[in-house]
Parts: sequence; structure tokens; C-alpha cells
Amino acid sequence: MRQRAFEVRAAGPPDLSDVVALDDRARQGDPARLAYLHEHLAGSRCLVAEDGAAVGFVVVRPGHFFSRDFVDLLVVRAADRRCGIGRGLLRAVLGEPGTARVFTSTNISNAPMRALLASEGWVLSGSLDGLDEGDPELVFFADR
Repeated sequence: MRQRAFEVRAAGPPDLSDVVALDDRARQGDPARLAYLHEHLAGSRCLVAEDGAAVGFVVVRPGHFFSRDFVDLLVVRAADRRCGIGRGLLRAVLGEPGTARVFTSTNISNAPMRALLASEGWVLSGSLDGLDEGDPELVFFADR
């Protein structure tokens, strides 16, 4: 893995176009995804990684999962993956104030995210069937 220099900062409404450019669904005009991103940027629940330009972002939903913070979405621009950006965003989330324990989830088929979570010490909490047929959702947690 090659390491890249980047900074992580709180994102807000002025970052919407940069965040949309990183997210495939939003870029393709999915109205629900656009509304979701707008809502979370307006609510200061998003961090962005940048190196002069936005290269990734993470959305955290405070108290969303059984009254614990939940990493809802982590996106890194395809060309910038495996450079430590996702790792830096997850670490930044854990460095922010919030609940003592933070949760996230990913499909079992998302091997890169599962590898990232394992390498960062996130603990498997369990799995959920019935969300995406044939692709269980794995739930993980980490302590701040």
C-alpha cells in the first residue's frame, strides 16, 4: 500500500459538489442519494479527506445505531484507494467526540472494506440476513 499525504476536516454544504463527484450513485443523479448527502453535509455529520482536492469522505450518524454513533458511508475515489485515505477517515471518526463505541456495517462481498476494518482493529459484532439477498451485512464496532 502506498501512503498519500492528505488532510481530514469537517465538511459542510459548500462541499456538496466535491462529495457528489466522489460518489457513483450521486454522480449518476440518484435523487435519494443526493438528498442524503445534502442532509448530512448540512447537519455537519460528514468528514472529507483532501489533498488539494477531495479524495474521500465519511458520513457518521450520531446515536443512530442503538444510541451509538454509526459510520453510515465511507467513499474513497477509485484512483486513490489503497493509499491510507479510508484508514485516515476511520481514524478521524474515532478521534471525534461522540459515543464511546462506534458501529459500522458492510456487505460480506465487500472484501476491501472488511480488510480495512480488520486491519484497524474493528470487531465483528454479527451479521444480518435479508437486506441484500445472498449478501449478508456484517456489523463491526470499535471503541473511541
